[in-house]
Amino acid sequence: MESIKISVIIPIYNAEKYIARCLHSVLENTYQNLEVLCINDGSTDKSEEVLQNFASGDSRIKVLNQPNQGVSVARNYGLDVATGDYIAFVDADDWIHKQ
Repeated sequence: MESIKISVIIPIYNAEKYIARCLHSVLENTYQNLEVLCINDGSTDKSEEVLQNFASGDSRIKVLNQPNQGVSVARNYGLDVATGDYIAFVDADDWIHKQ
């Protein structure tokens, strides 16, 4: 089952207060064959800095920047670049169960 890759798409807009908790929950999941696509949708806070710090410590994270166009465009951008067998969407202010 671990050979199946899941692309987790996380649209982010000004989520510096929440994104660390979200990313910790995704990265600490028991299923590890993940591609985590963080779509920074033109954030004006320190979201990108937080994302870059996470990405520097985990090769599964890809930070993709775009001008602010809204959550739907950010999700579609993630779908365009995803390489996983399955897709999961997580919002930046959410966290997921370990399993």
